[in-house]
Amino acid sequence: MVRLAGRGLALGLFVAIVAMVGYSLASLVLPGAGLIPDHPTLPDFLAFSLIFISFPAIGLMVSWQRPGNPIGWIFMTIGLGIVLSVFAAEYAARVTYVGWEHPAVELVAWIGSWTWAIASGLALTFAVLLFPDGRLPNARWRPVAWMAVTVIGATVLAEALRPGGIEGSEALASPFGIDGPTGELATAVADVGFVAILVVGLLSVASLVVRFRRARGIERQQIKGLLYPVGVFLVGLTAGAVVQSDLMWTFALVALAAIPIGAGIAILRYRLFDIDVVINRTLVYASLSVVLGALYVGLVLTLQALLSPFTQNDALAVAVSTLAVAALFRPVRRKLQSVIDRRFYRARYDAQRTIEGFAASLRDEVDLASLTAELRRASTQALQPTRATVWLRKHGE
Repeated sequence: MVRLAGRGLALGLFVAIVAMVGYSLASLVLPGAGLIPDHPTLPDFLAFSLIFISFPAIGLMVSWQRPGNPIGWIFMTIGLGIVLSVFAAEYAARVTYVGWEHPAVELVAWIGSWTWAIASGLALTFAVLLFPDGRLPNARWRPVAWMAVTVIGATVLAEALRPGGIEGSEALASPFGIDGPTGELATAVADVGFVAILVVGLLSVASLVVRFRRARGIERQQIKGLLYPVGVFLVGLTAGAVVQSDLMWTFALVALAAIPIGAGIAILRYRLFDIDVVINRTLVYASLSVVLGALYVGLVLTLQALLSPFTQNDALAVAVSTLAVAALFRPVRRKLQSVIDRRFYRARYDAQRTIEGFAASLRDEVDLASLTAELRRASTQALQPTRATVWLRKHGE
């Protein structure tokens, strides 16, 4: 009965989140949308909707399949906090700027002003501290957990009690704002709240690093499942900040939405060991793109400088550079694959070298006893079994 009640609650929260996202989406296209200042465009909102939905969707899936793991409920709460903030801003804006009539608009806007602190606090602290099994790495990290509870609670309380206009809906006054010294203290705490959450978040990341270094087998693969989309997101975020390209910002948003998906796959252990292949291919082809891209630009500029006395047309330089890069694709990829295997996948690299050495010895060795010993040695080095036995079938059996 408790499990059914938990599933019912999770499903109800997910339906409520989808309904709030639907209202916010409709607010972008209904008449009066142009009257609301700082309104996001429809494409931008749809890109952010990936984040709005991915956290509660994975939270629903994990809480449904692993009810004893709090990560599912944490993801559900993160999604609820984010969506409540967005929904409350649209709800209040329709009343303030368009003239619609909504009940309890101040209360809804006030709730949306501090739910972001819950969402960001949980995402940066407990979602990391408790991953993947829902428990702390060990008892030494309990002070960090209590610190996270204190910082998140203080930030939420300060945001709820700060006086003046409601954050995100400044035209409305906070119904629970407190004036005087208490209100000034609440404002000061709220202003530094996110910085404090970020500091505790860095400590939480340190706990994940420690857990990863000590982990073996399945747990190590689970942590890789979370770290992979986080790494892709950080690369996209850095590239977007450097290049200032809308495409790179969209890529970063998609990678951010993939973080809960990767975490959910890791917790549910779906095709868990495929993550090594995904990481390997990402490293190879990302490095290949950078190397070939730099080589292409360098060749084009060099050939343009060399051919400029003879022709004013850049087509020849571009064509030659394209052919050169195409010809170098396979050898560069093989070299990068070897370098990455040797650096990050040493066991696979050593096993491959062992197999290649054994294959070479097969061409020269004719003594059966020596060949048997070499086979046992190669299989032991490549596979590292607890026992190794060679069975030879007699001719005619």
